[in-house]
Amino acid sequence: MEPLRSSDPARIADHRLLGRLGAGGMGVVYLARTPGGALVALKVLLAEYAEEAGFKERFRREVEVARRVDSPWAVPVVDADADAEAPWLATAFVPGPSLGEAVAAYGPLTERGLRVLGARLAEALSEVHRAGLVHRDLKPGNVLIAHDGPRLIDFGIARAPEDTALTATGMVVGTPGYLSPEQAEGRGGDGGIGPASDVFSLGCVLAFAATGRAPFGSGAVDALLYRAVHDPADLDGVPAGLLEVLGSCLEKDPDRRPDAGELARELAADGAARENEAQDDEASEWLPEPVTRLIAERSAAALALPDIEHTLAPSAGPAASAPAEPDTRGTSESAQPQDARPAGRRRFLLLAGGAVALAAGAGGTWWTVTRDGDAGGDGAAAAASSRWPVHTVALHADLSGPQRETGKAQERGLRLAVAEFNARDDAPFTVKVRAVDDKGDPATSARLATELTDDPAVLAVVGPTSDATAQTSLAKYDAGLLPVVAVSPGSTVLSIQGFRSFLHARLPDAVLPVYVSNYLRGTARSRKVGIVVDRPAGNYATDLSTSLSNVLGNAQQPSVPEVVSAMRRDFGSAVDAVLSAGADSVFFAGLPDRGALIAGTLRERGFDGARISGPALLDEAFLTKAQESAEGWTMVAPVIDATRKPEARKFAAAYRERWKEAPPRYAAEAYDVTGMLLKALAALPAKSRTRENLLAAVRAGKYTGITKPFAFEKTGLMVIDGNGGYLWRVEQGDFVYGGPAPLTV
Repeated sequence: MEPLRSSDPARIADHRLLGRLGAGGMGVVYLARTPGGALVALKVLLAEYAEEAGFKERFRREVEVARRVDSPWAVPVVDADADAEAPWLATAFVPGPSLGEAVAAYGPLTERGLRVLGARLAEALSEVHRAGLVHRDLKPGNVLIAHDGPRLIDFGIARAPEDTALTATGMVVGTPGYLSPEQAEGRGGDGGIGPASDVFSLGCVLAFAATGRAPFGSGAVDALLYRAVHDPADLDGVPAGLLEVLGSCLEKDPDRRPDAGELARELAADGAARENEAQDDEASEWLPEPVTRLIAERSAAALALPDIEHTLAPSAGPAASAPAEPDTRGTSESAQPQDARPAGRRRFLLLAGGAVALAAGAGGTWWTVTRDGDAGGDGAAAAASSRWPVHTVALHADLSGPQRETGKAQERGLRLAVAEFNARDDAPFTVKVRAVDDKGDPATSARLATELTDDPAVLAVVGPTSDATAQTSLAKYDAGLLPVVAVSPGSTVLSIQGFRSFLHARLPDAVLPVYVSNYLRGTARSRKVGIVVDRPAGNYATDLSTSLSNVLGNAQQPSVPEVVSAMRRDFGSAVDAVLSAGADSVFFAGLPDRGALIAGTLRERGFDGARISGPALLDEAFLTKAQESAEGWTMVAPVIDATRKPEARKFAAAYRERWKEAPPRYAAEAYDVTGMLLKALAALPAKSRTRENLLAAVRAGKYTGITKPFAFEKTGLMVIDGNGGYLWRVEQGDFVYGGPAPLTV
């Protein structure tokens, strides 16, 4: 990002400009914040273009086209104004490089990376074509790279195949070198440019990503157009396993090319691009490590960008003047102006490079919840439904897939909070629960999010369960401004994408290394930390390891990094490397099954120093596979043991009474955020109980739960008042809760 120039405005509409992302002959693209604090890429056209006949109508069509494309792999439109003096368009900000930038700087992708890239771009194109459109300008510069996959951008010349307003016969539109033969020959007048043209361009993009060069070379435009029509593509260097599929994309005859859906299935035939596979293969190795690191650094830097000025008057939601109700579990504080909040309150801010700092400040209007009465059955809702208004709170979770235990725990926590609310004599309305199961599948998650958003009875959602399912669903919820509160996903990327309705009710993974560092330098008295980064863990490992390296570096604590490829199942060389370098403690950034491998290796080496990891290892699979090698391992996680925390005793007893077992991890957290939502909703006047007002009330307030206090930044990140990280240790073959992780050394 470049700094703003003196000629640049400070704002466009209500969007605050932060810097320049790029500029061209038609205008400038800025990085900006929406009034709600979301980061967007804001494309502004030069004013003189708006004076051309038909320009505003074409620009308005671009906006409409982009909004018709519904895919997790296409960047969504956030806002636009085609009638402004200088028309502008804002899309969600992706803090990653373009494909062209990534390949030019770090080289071609592996076959696995090409399959992930191709399958997801083909899925995006399939949605473009399903909307009755053709993109027409697919090239490396129009593909942005994120941790979980690519994002297709720029629908400026996308049109229906029969639309000749921009593509009359003989007119060539697009980027030479990536144009189909029919585009190169200007076959627009007879409707000859259809979906197959995009498939050809995708073949060109994949060839570039595989070799680092365009398949029809470089040089004069006329030469590039001629080669596209007459010459075979240069596929020298393309992995053998992809030659046939790329060759089919680059057929000169459009009728011989696969359609986008067929291409997506063929590229994903080996399962490489499926996000619902076993976690040891999930999205691993799809990007070169430097690109992964670049995305992590840009993501962390985005979190440190300025927020909306504090001089702006905050919008006064209906909850701003509502009186706080008494609370039998915590304290209630009166509302205060933002600049008059107690100086003693502490919050975490992620800074560039993953470092974390403490700064004064916390929420605005404070809220607590009344939980009088014992847990009741779902029959309480039925008994009250004839007397009170009914509102629905939804659970979006993995209830039958790989994270079903976490999903079921959250469902039960939510249902218990709802049952207690409905049992209250003074309940101003009845709450119904709608639970949906995405089975851990990102595509299903997106579909269910659309269904919940389209249901006007649903005023809030708790979930989803995983990073992958959250990533594909949050844009859907945001489109309907449906408040969604997540307690288990941890990816930092979720919080910086600017979703207005998303509330991240746990510490992101990139913050947890602050506690890890304090534990290692304080409790463990470590002098040098070995950091083992397991590539199959993808951006989870990157978030943890990058942040820990920076935190240790800021504390002048030596560390020894070692990266393990997904192709290796032997951690011997990595362990030997960090130990021979003098590491007396080891941090593992990875997932449970391979965590068991490194645990076994450390035990074989007789290592008795501190062994610590993040929340992923807090999983029964680690205990089962590591056996005695798991003994003594410590985990830092954003979750409590409700049976060991005094404030949660009443909840734990009610949970045992209802389900005949101790509450599992994440049940109390779901119980808390459900209580927070219901408290805020109950404080609103009956006619003001809308999604938008509920979101405003939760964002403006603070809620004291049984697990921790909850308050939120404008970006949806949680403000931590005290602790948000907790220690767990393996003792005698089980996870034992150790209380709050250390805030200081």
